[in-house]
Amino acid sequence: MHSTKSTKRNGAIVAAILLSAGLVIAGGCSKSASRQSTTQQSEQNVKRYKLVGKIVSMDKEQKTLNIDGQDIPGFMSAMVMPYPVLKADQLDGLEPGDEITADVVVNQSDSSAHLENIVVTKKAGAGKPTSEFHIPKPGDPVPDFVLVDQNNKRIHLDSFRGSVLLVTFIYTRCPFANFCPLVSHDFAEIYARTKKDPALEKGVRLLTVSFDSQRDTPPVLRRYGESFRGVTGDIPFGRWEFATAPAKEMQQIADFFGLSYSDEKGKIVHSMSTTVVAPDGKVYKWYDGSDWQPSELVAAAAQALRTQTPSHASGM
Repeated sequence: MHSTKSTKRNGAIVAAILLSAGLVIAGGCSKSASRQSTTQQSEQNVKRYKLVGKIVSMDKEQKTLNIDGQDIPGFMSAMVMPYPVLKADQLDGLEPGDEITADVVVNQSDSSAHLENIVVTKKAGAGKPTSEFHIPKPGDPVPDFVLVDQNNKRIHLDSFRGSVLLVTFIYTRCPFANFCPLVSHDFAEIYARTKKDPALEKGVRLLTVSFDSQRDTPPVLRRYGESFRGVTGDIPFGRWEFATAPAKEMQQIADFFGLSYSDEKGKIVHSMSTTVVAPDGKVYKWYDGSDWQPSELVAAAAQALRTQTPSHASGM
């Protein structure tokens, strides 16, 4: 964590950078309280930029995150700099090394800026040494995990053998549009696209797993799945299932699929993980984050079907 002197120095550097662009990021000082009214400004006076980066350090007292950020088109080049937040509890659950996305909210009335909608896309080793954090690799056999689906029935991952299985993880209460809701909508798009191709309709199945087993009960998952009927064109449960598992088993599942999550005072901080499993039950391709496109997964699924004959799948 930076000292106060270091924080002030960084703040001065940032102010100089942003002044050249006609913008100022509010520092973590007494003035920040008066700037909290920023969130009450009309949206027409606010401009938002998407920040992608890694937390270098944080100062809860100053309500500041020091971020190694990627290039933000139309705003600033890639650099390490401190960003303020409006409330200290927005930093709960965060730690140096976390990879995040956030909105840089610029108030055009007074040229101040702060972060909102901070989402961890990858935890800093998920609390483990990097060497112990499992990243799914092509050819890794997928264990026969047992889950409970939207019909309150037990399902085994081995039951998907012979088909390409697309697996992703969400929780239904996720409030961030670019994460769980986006991935679920993209899975609905994949379902609709594969329905138009007889080979893919027959050979591709989808599985959405909730890591919030306490709240995402089978009835909740069923309603959630049915909410995508407008995209899928029908009730999708024949090829797209929604499931969860008890907390202990879910942690084992998450560990295998390279997913990290933790409940911070009711708010789940989590990464994203999507996997293409080949018909023989082995990892074909793994996607970190939510930046993939439905067309990418459809293409990967089609390729997995082409490169693995039914005889290979049934012989496993």
